[in-house]
Amino acid sequence: MDTEKRQLHLFFFPFLASGHLIPAIDMAKQFALRGLKISIITTPLNASLFSKTIEKSKTMGLDMNVLVIEFPCVEVGLPIGCESYQLATSLDLRTKFLIFGRNSFRLPPC
Repeated sequence: MDTEKRQLHLFFFPFLASGHLIPAIDMAKQFALRGLKISIITTPLNASLFSKTIEKSKTMGLDMNVLVIEFPCVEVGLPIGCESYQLATSLDLRTKFLIFGRNSFRLPPC
């Protein structure tokens, strides 16, 4: 019988806006402090905003990492690099970001 203890792995996929990213990272750290493995799913632009925090957490022994996925800006009619809600500067762009963006992510295989 296999008696090896398996580590619980939680994935966080916060809404792509700075006001959501910071609390999600804080919450993820709380779970990591309790011994859980944490993966935060985000886009390249948003990953750059908190990558230093994750690296610091890793040096403290927390099992945290970032899974970076491409946001399909062009496919949904957004300008290249529009990976965060605050970068969608018009009502039309915000609507595209909210409706089309959420249905267009292609998550990498685990």
